[in-house]
Amino acid sequence: MTFEQLLVTNGSETLAGMRCAALICLKNLEGDMDGVVAALRKKGLEFFHMTGRTGCPLVLVYRPEKLEKALSDRTAAQLLSDAGYSGNLHKKLEHLGKRFAETDCPHEVGLFLGYPSSDVLSFMEHGGKNYICLGLWKVYHDETGAKEIFRKFEECRRAYISLLAKGTDITRLCITA
Repeated sequence: MTFEQLLVTNGSETLAGMRCAALICLKNLEGDMDGVVAALRKKGLEFFHMTGRTGCPLVLVYRPEKLEKALSDRTAAQLLSDAGYSGNLHKKLEHLGKRFAETDCPHEVGLFLGYPSSDVLSFMEHGGKNYICLGLWKVYHDETGAKEIFRKFEECRRAYISLLAKGTDITRLCITA
């Protein structure tokens, strides 16, 4: 898939400004992504590259202000501190990259993806079991709210996939931050 296709399929909500970040595996990337990255940076998106433990290249596509806000939530900040994260956003991203190199998927990545910190904490406490709803993440609290978010995200994804397939330029799909 092209980077545009991967981005729309896995990160349309981030392009639309509905979500602080999306994690994309670049294993099946066809072609170059540098031009798209440069164009989307002008629209307020940033890109952090890392490699998973299995060698899979990953990119976290994020909106800096939204991501900083998500990570500053009291529960999120405490979880990150307990997991060895400190410093500014760039230092936290570097630590996340190290964690991905050490483990298949560090649980705290959910905080970087904008999942509710209470659900991330409960996921960690329950070992991924005993959730009340499953969608983009495992929900332990506020099932109704989570289902509404899942519905909105799915609508966005379908619309963006359709628009990209019809030839809409990826930069037109990105809401300026």
